[in-house]
Amino acid sequence: MLLLGVLIIWTPFLLLVLSLVVTRLTGCTVDEARAQPCRIAGLDIGGLLYTLMMMGWLVIPLLPFMALTLIGAAVAGVLALFGIRWP
Repeated sequence: MLLLGVLIIWTPFLLLVLSLVVTRLTGCTVDEARAQPCRIAGLDIGGLLYTLMMMGWLVIPLLPFMALTLIGAAVAGVLALFGIRWP
């Protein structure tokens, strides 16, 4: 259940990064104004890239929760490093 919550919190950020990577690799342009045409293998994925880019706006309200997951992971890592078991 905890893993599902972490996945839901980080999904908008991962989709934003995916859109930036695809945009960089294909040489397409994506901006906030509108969907730009982007043809890859005969398919126009400009609308999809625009949608993925707009998921970045959901990152702003989720930043505190993303920080909590990073802090929790760091605490779990330190506990595992020193062999401390959590009940």
